[in-house]
Amino acid sequence: MNFLQEWLAPKTIEEVNSKYSGKLEVMRGSGYYYVKTGIWSQTGGIISDIWKDVVKKISKKNKRWLVLGLAGGSVAKLIPSPSEIIGVEIDPEMIRIGKQYLGLDKIKNLKIINKDAYKYLKQKLPKFDYILVDVYLGDKLPKFVYTTNFIKRLRFLGKTVVFNHLFLDENMREQARKLVLQLGNHFSDIKMQRVLTNLMIICS
Repeated sequence: MNFLQEWLAPKTIEEVNSKYSGKLEVMRGSGYYYVKTGIWSQTGGIISDIWKDVVKKISKKNKRWLVLGLAGGSVAKLIPSPSEIIGVEIDPEMIRIGKQYLGLDKIKNLKIINKDAYKYLKQKLPKFDYILVDVYLGDKLPKFVYTTNFIKRLRFLGKTVVFNHLFLDENMREQARKLVLQLGNHFSDIKMQRVLTNLMIICS
């Protein structure tokens, strides 16, 4: 590796053990930060690339958004302003990292809720124009994502609901197919879009 390659290569600037996400590594690239667990990016960097086209396609200003799996705020930053945003994140370490390195606390009109997404949805809540679901912990989705109760609650609260699902190997593809079939029982319109190693599922 020559000097330029070494200088441009991402560097670990902080490591922390999270109760929810395991070992988190804060990485600094050339002019940007991102957070990973093992080989999987959790926020920053490629996460924006995964979501940006879908958010641009569906979004309008002056709408109410709910982001389940806020992480460091990569998705929330893509939402057009002015908008009202609630971001739910279970991991307090991720929220801290987001504020320290990723500008999470500088996102306009964002209310941050440190809570389990499923428990949060059980509360009395307003309706949302858009609900974005990206609750990965490493490469695993919580089991509740595939449950009828969770899907029905999302349908009741959201006009448009978007899921991010990994689509890398056969097991992930099969889980995504099962989720799409379940969603079809509750939403009248479902569109899918492949982005890198992920499948974006847009429901309304």
